[in-house]
Amino acid sequence: MVRIRIPDPTARDDKYLAARERLVVKVRMHWAILLPVFLQTMASIVGVILLAILLNRLDVGGYVSALPWWFALFMIFRMLWKVADWHFEHLMVTDKRLLKVSGIFFRKVQTMPLEKVTDLTYNRDPMGRLLGYGEFIVESAGQDQALSKIQFLPRPDRLYLTMCDMMFGGAPAPSGSDD
Repeated sequence: MVRIRIPDPTARDDKYLAARERLVVKVRMHWAILLPVFLQTMASIVGVILLAILLNRLDVGGYVSALPWWFALFMIFRMLWKVADWHFEHLMVTDKRLLKVSGIFFRKVQTMPLEKVTDLTYNRDPMGRLLGYGEFIVESAGQDQALSKIQFLPRPDRLYLTMCDMMFGGAPAPSGSDD
């Protein structure tokens, strides 16, 4: 009997973990990060429709009347690219470090050892409180790090407590992924 092994979708980032490193939390950035590009796309589509109506009344034909529709198509593809980029971006907290993995074709892995973290600031603006996201500002011992500001984190209260437990001691954090 042949068994087909279906790969675990959360296991694809295990290749970024060291041999004795344990994944504590894995989160995708909050969907609210996509709101600006979504609103820009919707506004451009409305603008294109209004422009098409105007060009139709002016009886302009040919390439001029097709140009706004090409722009709308470009904006839709741009939004789809941003959604795909968001889908592949994760923040992972292990028992030893923070990792931010991003990129579709070219993967980028940013890391910061937890032992280097000297301060963790947690911010939530009114929109973040309404939609359920927050921002972490991570400071390290005299170094400018790639992960100094991490925005649009989902469930930031729970993630903040988990990070504090990992960095400053306390109860062991739950294992597994949180998407």
